[in-house]
Amino acid sequence: MHKSNKLIPMKDLKPIDYKLLFELMRDSHRSDRQLAKALGVSQPTVTRRRAMLEENFIEGYTVIPKFGQIGFEIAAFTFLKSKLKQKTGQEKEDTLKKLKEWYLKQPNVILFLDGRGMGWDAVCLSLHENYPGFSEFIRSHDSELADWVVESQTFHSDLKSGLVVKPFHLKYLANSK
Repeated sequence: MHKSNKLIPMKDLKPIDYKLLFELMRDSHRSDRQLAKALGVSQPTVTRRRAMLEENFIEGYTVIPKFGQIGFEIAAFTFLKSKLKQKTGQEKEDTLKKLKEWYLKQPNVILFLDGRGMGWDAVCLSLHENYPGFSEFIRSHDSELADWVVESQTFHSDLKSGLVVKPFHLKYLANSK
């Protein structure tokens, strides 16, 4: 890990840092030696810069499976309208804590973000083995979060036989630079 406890602002990244980050987004399982060759720099430079990126700018490394082939049939985007706008102070903090605790306990939820648009306040992305599992998730969601959620609607996709025009991957972002 990077020895400094001081976080580096994104504006202070060097061109090599961006190039390395994009190479890692394309394929993160390559060795520092392989990355150095691809970038035209030394392996110690890659090792040092990667450590800094991991400390400051990289959330983690993971595999992106073909979800439909490993037992997930449904990807669900659940859009939410919340009561948070009406809450203040400790009541708002308590509600946010309950919300965070609930979502963190859901292993099938892979992303939850607040935001604004089309009348919604937040979105949840979850994966489900089948429709009964998805249905149970929504029932539990709506009942256990009734103090927070005013309304929710879900868009779901078939991961087994649905049309996939462009599969999820971060390499597309890396290829845009």
